[in-house]
Amino acid sequence: MASAVAITHCHRCGTESSSTRRIRACARCFSVGYCSKSCQRADWSGRGGHKSICRAGPVFCADPHDAAVRLEVKRSDLDEWEDVGPVSLVDDAANLTLDSAGSGGHHRTGTTPPRVYAARKLPKNAKRIMGKESSQNYIYQHSPDGVDENLLIFFHGAGDSHLPFDALGRRMALPQTATLSISASISLRSIGESNLGKSSTFVELPFGLGHTWFEEMDYECSGETLPTDHPRRSKSMNRALEMLYPLLCSLTDQGAPEPTWIPERVFLLGFSAGACLAMEMCRMWMDEGKMPLGGAICIAGGIQTKEAVSSVSGLTDSKQQKQPTDVLIIAGGDDSIYPTKAAKMSKQLYHQSKVQIHVQKGKGHSMLGSKDEMQVVMEFLSKRLVRRLVSMEGRSR
Repeated sequence: MASAVAITHCHRCGTESSSTRRIRACARCFSVGYCSKSCQRADWSGRGGHKSICRAGPVFCADPHDAAVRLEVKRSDLDEWEDVGPVSLVDDAANLTLDSAGSGGHHRTGTTPPRVYAARKLPKNAKRIMGKESSQNYIYQHSPDGVDENLLIFFHGAGDSHLPFDALGRRMALPQTATLSISASISLRSIGESNLGKSSTFVELPFGLGHTWFEEMDYECSGETLPTDHPRRSKSMNRALEMLYPLLCSLTDQGAPEPTWIPERVFLLGFSAGACLAMEMCRMWMDEGKMPLGGAICIAGGIQTKEAVSSVSGLTDSKQQKQPTDVLIIAGGDDSIYPTKAAKMSKQLYHQSKVQIHVQKGKGHSMLGSKDEMQVVMEFLSKRLVRRLVSMEGRSR
């Protein structure tokens, strides 16, 4: 999609390209260029700004040497894509620490949007499941633009915390997308009639090393990694999925009296053990006959067993049409824990046509840590996020 014509002048100030000054093309249309980001921003909006004439296809394009990309999202009222302006890539998300996550408060603080459209609270049943006593073990953030049309749920790796993932969500600042970051230290309550009020917890690591979602290692005796088909690992994974399944159902319950999300607008992002959990949840969701979720991003992890988890509802019909959720797997070329061979196996075990694998050269077993990885993630999301045209809704009132 790059222009065949070389861009030699800044479209804003006229500065010429030279050995010391590079003119970067607009990452969306490649028809004009700028000497700096300040010139690009100044020329973008306003009367006669570049925004009014900039056109591109449904997926963003990026100059590989620039740190900004354009993201387009799908409008829910029309089968069209619409530009949401420049989106900055996350600079080395792997370096996010607990300190960078801020105070970890339950709701976002800061500048309030001048007008708030469709800002959604967590559904009451979801709050009941997570419980008041667990309010410090999850963070729900409204979308920066106040329109919570989509929901992105984060699952951390073993021994980690939900706080860096909340910070990642805030730095991504996806349009019309709320985020929910959950800690494996949370206690989830049952709201079913048979086990009303009963709380369940995930796995606590020894020596105060934190929590994880399921048993990947023999934490009681040897400390060695359990085989993927080990009964303890499978039982622990099943238990984790059975705990999270009601929560995901409560977030997508279309019969609830308050606003929820339809499944195709809910996205999962997990790292390592959290990635395994996210992809297994997609498989369970499919086997339960649910409408597919918007998508799942699995970083350094994925399903590793052929046998799916048992049905939660007990009503799974093997003859019913299965609708898998789209999955993106980010694998490291030098990852010894979840190598590229394991990523390819996850694809085979799930659904060949619904899994996209990106192998990052030189990457070990780590979180997103490069612009290339973030570009792949943003492109995956740009094809699936839904955008609500709130400006038209305001005119109809």
